[in-house]
Amino acid sequence: MNTFARFIALLANIGFAVCLGADWQTVDGTKIPVLPREHPRLYLRASHAAQLPARLKDPVLQPVVQQLQKLVKRSPQFKVEWDALQYLATKDRSLGRATIEAALPMLQQCELPDQQDACRVTGRMMVTGAIVYDWLYGLLTPNEKQAFIKELVRLAKTQECGYPPTRQGSVTGHASEAQIMRDMLSAGIAIHDEFPEMYRLAAGRFFREHLPARNWFYNGHAYHQGASYGPYRFGWDTFPLFIFDRLGFGNVYNPEQRFVPYLWVYSTRPDGQRLRAGDTGAEGRGEPWSESVGTILTASYYRDGVLLSQHLKQGGAREGDTIFEFLWRDTTLQPKPIESLPLTRYFGSPFGWMIARTSWGEDAVIAEMKINEYNFANHQHMDAGAFQIYYKDGQAIDSGRYTGSSGKYGSPHCRNYFWRTIAHNSLLIYDPAEKFGGDYGNDGGQRLPGGRKEPRTLEQLLDPKNGYRTGQVLAHASGPDFAFLQGDITAAYSKKVKQVIRSFVFLNLQNSRTPAALIVFDRVVSANPAFKKFWLLHTLKEPQIAGASASADRLTLDVLLPTAGNATLEKVGGPGKEFWVFGTNYPNEPDKKALRRTKSSENIAERDGWRVEVSPKTASAEDLFLTVMQVGERLPVKLIEAGDRVGCQIGNRSVLFYRDGRPSNQPVVSR
Repeated sequence: MNTFARFIALLANIGFAVCLGADWQTVDGTKIPVLPREHPRLYLRASHAAQLPARLKDPVLQPVVQQLQKLVKRSPQFKVEWDALQYLATKDRSLGRATIEAALPMLQQCELPDQQDACRVTGRMMVTGAIVYDWLYGLLTPNEKQAFIKELVRLAKTQECGYPPTRQGSVTGHASEAQIMRDMLSAGIAIHDEFPEMYRLAAGRFFREHLPARNWFYNGHAYHQGASYGPYRFGWDTFPLFIFDRLGFGNVYNPEQRFVPYLWVYSTRPDGQRLRAGDTGAEGRGEPWSESVGTILTASYYRDGVLLSQHLKQGGAREGDTIFEFLWRDTTLQPKPIESLPLTRYFGSPFGWMIARTSWGEDAVIAEMKINEYNFANHQHMDAGAFQIYYKDGQAIDSGRYTGSSGKYGSPHCRNYFWRTIAHNSLLIYDPAEKFGGDYGNDGGQRLPGGRKEPRTLEQLLDPKNGYRTGQVLAHASGPDFAFLQGDITAAYSKKVKQVIRSFVFLNLQNSRTPAALIVFDRVVSANPAFKKFWLLHTLKEPQIAGASASADRLTLDVLLPTAGNATLEKVGGPGKEFWVFGTNYPNEPDKKALRRTKSSENIAERDGWRVEVSPKTASAEDLFLTVMQVGERLPVKLIEAGDRVGCQIGNRSVLFYRDGRPSNQPVVSR
């Protein structure tokens, strides 16, 4: 690890709460909080419990209370939690004893179900046991305490991270979900007085591994696991935020955490869905996509009215998290209009992403531009340099499916298409002899960061020899009617390339007929002139190609470089070629159950269709690509070549770039 990386990791490892002055202890070389010797202390203290009768009647929380009451009627597990909550509010001893007597057999009978990710079920049962143990602590007999501890340890051993929790990664992966940050931590806090081991193990790993990684990447105000797993996993991050705060230790996180949900604010489309990213599931068309519990908890902790508006617009928490919204939601917080935000947002290192919009209204054009300074693997794809465009539907899309006949994690469809660069609006440099390792085929795209293995720690992520660094932002800027992002993504590829620099300019044209354009300029230098280069554009509808131009649905494409005499435009797709990779299709039929539960039977995933491949006819080590995409009616487009600059004129706007891809200290939009 280089000196800078060591310095950053050291800062992250110090954390943001060690200096709060509360009592800390060192266990196995890691500082963890000393728990107060009182109950309740899990999720709330005595002062918070005293507020429960008022919260149960608070008008703001009535929808949450009603949801809890619905859950009680059909789930004995949630009834136990509801009754434990009622005990704290009423101190009804008979209710408390009945709750204990219902909870203990439930824990004893809980086993791993025969389903994928089964430990999420047993982990959630650990939470129920922890709630009863801590909230009804004064009613437990010594024998009951030992029986609860026995079952909580048994259930901890069903978790994928193991018990002691030594397996899997702390940056991403399943051990970066509920297993440690909610389930073991909660149970450990509840039983600590009689059995301190679980808390020390869970808190030790959290403060040693999970916290440093998050405190480092929160500075980028984004999350790396895509449109589905990103909000889901960020939600787990917010549990230690409240758990330790309620214990009296304040905010253990980098406070930049508060801005992470803005990624989903900006990527939410007018129809309530998000721009596809990473391993996105088959959420239904026409349905607002929930953001787990993370957005409302972040809004409440940091008192952010915009995030409250986002939560209200997108829907409530998942069933298992409803009780936490009840416990932790700030009922005094008022919504703030999302429309008050700027139209462009940059998400900095270690991401290097930008999302630009023409408005917050129903007719908004949304463009996403990615550099990917780091690739975290797992549910993140090899999509450095990718872009997307939305206008009344997906126009330039991510391709591939995470669900379906061959959509499971690690399937041939994932390994050879969905995860790979070829499924994204990026660049391929095809070396026919390139080997990607294992059973990964050659898509001509980017290498596998870290061999597609999850980094266990921040130190592993930052170590150059592991290859998770994939790019560098060179410049970014935005104004009332433009957004600019430029990055060097050479590191995302193998040694088959010497340089890949991609520049984006998004233009808000303030024109209802042609509301926006995205201009992409690339300089690609391959190690061998014979390696063919491909510029990719994926579309839902079949593209129509005419010379150096193409159109699909509401999108038009003009290829200015390579010049018309040196450019080949080819469309790929249709039956038998939906997921085509240099001679092989990797089919994945839609999930029929997902189709039935949505309002529309058409392509709910929006991740298969067609693509346009642009490639130069003449072999050369260096190639320049300059493309202009417009939505709505096409404005005239003209190539501009001026010495060391190259660019285009579109309507009454001109955009110029340095031919060699270097950043410019002059305005990108010249007039």
